[in-house]
Amino acid sequence: MEDPELDMHRSIDGLGKFSVTLKIDTERDIDSNEICDLLSKMMIDVTKACFDNGADMIGHVKSCAHNGDDETKICTANLTSFKTGVRTNDMMSGTKFNGGYIMLHVIVHGLWDPQVREISLPVIDGLMSERNLEYRVLRDFFETEKRMKN
Repeated sequence: MEDPELDMHRSIDGLGKFSVTLKIDTERDIDSNEICDLLSKMMIDVTKACFDNGADMIGHVKSCAHNGDDETKICTANLTSFKTGVRTNDMMSGTKFNGGYIMLHVIVHGLWDPQVREISLPVIDGLMSERNLEYRVLRDFFETEKRMKN
């Protein structure tokens, strides 16, 4: 079903937006460097897959991971350009990641929201499988209406 207001909004900004929250279940302690590397790889791979499927500019891709029992033990990561690469901030203070949450927010230009979702989820699944990490999607979201109403 078409929504003229939403179509007009999207045609103006041309941005595809997608967000996902993952619950990571692991039996082992993972070094914080490994978690920060996972975030970087996830962001690069998802963004490159978006470019391979029609995106032509990065809006902003950001991610964070934190332990389930302590939200202050966190790694954050941002990607705004392939040229500058991913910038991470490891605030886990040497604490091992032993299960918790990963959030990923993707904004790219040139794709619609559902396309960004359809591209992102298989990439995430492949990365988690490569690392033998069990996970489940707690929430995934793409914009279904304008953020601001008249």
